[in-house]
Amino acid sequence: MKKRIASIVCAAMLMLALPALAWAAPSPSVINGSGTASNGATMTITANGSGQIAVEGTSDTASNVPTGANVYASFHVYKVGEVNIDGTITLTFNVGAANAGRTATIYVQHDDGATEVLSAVVDASGNITVTVDRLSVFSIVMGDQAAGATADKSAKSPATGVDMGVVAGGSAVALCGAAVVAVALRKKVTE
Repeated sequence: MKKRIASIVCAAMLMLALPALAWAAPSPSVINGSGTASNGATMTITANGSGQIAVEGTSDTASNVPTGANVYASFHVYKVGEVNIDGTITLTFNVGAANAGRTATIYVQHDDGATEVLSAVVDASGNITVTVDRLSVFSIVMGDQAAGATADKSAKSPATGVDMGVVAGGSAVALCGAAVVAVALRKKVTE
């Protein structure tokens, strides 16, 4: 009788430990989009939210590009239908590894006519990554080699909101329950 009660208790512990896998924070919905300019430069966009975003290479340039500047590539980024964006938007331009270490200036013209200028150094893979808070026309002008330029190695994994202590605790309870069941069943087999 004691073995039967121990087996029931252990089975209940195992059943209670199963939801530990579901304790992770839900992943946010992600909006992705990409496009290619006529010279082969690409742009990828990532944002948390819902909906669809279009990215197109364009011959149009942002209105704040200085006269005479040699625009490497331009992209028009816009919403398709209803789009909800939570927080910032990450833009990654790939201008080729041959441009690694060069300074890139990104001229931005927003839909409301406002403009801004962003600057970044091209990493070893040929990528330029910037964050913005709205969709616009983005024009890239390549500059000279940045002084002391090296590849950016500061990338970190995104925080998922998972409390690993709770998951580890649930897993430990499941392991203890499995051990008790194994011992109870082994004793039953040897009798």
